[in-house]
Amino acid sequence: MAGRRKALAAEVEEDIMGVGDDNALHQVAETAPVDDQADEGPGSLVAAWAVALGLGLTALVASTLGSTLIVERFADAARPDDLLFELLPYVRPARWLTLVALVVGFGAFLVDLLRHDRSRVPAVGAVFALMYLLRAVIMVLTPLAPAQGDGPFLFTPQQYGMFPSGHVAALTLLALLTPTERVWRRRLQWLMVLMMSAGLVLAHGHYSIDVVGGLLLAYFVVHTWRSGRLFAPITRVTGS
Repeated sequence: MAGRRKALAAEVEEDIMGVGDDNALHQVAETAPVDDQADEGPGSLVAAWAVALGLGLTALVASTLGSTLIVERFADAARPDDLLFELLPYVRPARWLTLVALVVGFGAFLVDLLRHDRSRVPAVGAVFALMYLLRAVIMVLTPLAPAQGDGPFLFTPQQYGMFPSGHVAALTLLALLTPTERVWRRRLQWLMVLMMSAGLVLAHGHYSIDVVGGLLLAYFVVHTWRSGRLFAPITRVTGS
């Protein structure tokens, strides 16, 4: 009798645990679809794109206005001495390295992004827009004459500010935004940063301080985007 009572007690306990598990699973099943809809709903996607495009347009307008201000108000801006310009030879063909770095860097990043994680596109666009918006402000605060003194660099010279370098900042963003698990793609992006920096300095496309400024600006934007509160209202919409 004692054995049968123990067996019955065990069966009752299993039944109670089974009911509890079923209830827990039922609760998870009810809440999971709601979370998925909140993350992937078309409304949030539209909002993310709207924020990214709005920031991009703002950065474009700010850069254009800043460039106009430099041309009109600082036409005689100083051309500072650069130690690397003095130590390194002037290699005019090195300017084409900058074009190669841009094409390879952006091409590799976009292919990887569109293939593996298209949902990050608005967030990446917002990061670039914020970087160029900050650059538009900084370049007006530090107006410098174009570094190239021997004709156009690649195209007809246009004053979009020297400090910090937008080219170096853009490629540094690509390197920092490439997932760490994609080791070879990340190494490729850093190689493009090095190629861009070398091409700009050797062909006098940017002062060496512009290159350093571009690296620091990109690091600040990405670090603040991921861990700071400054861009939190934006990351809540676009994702991080």
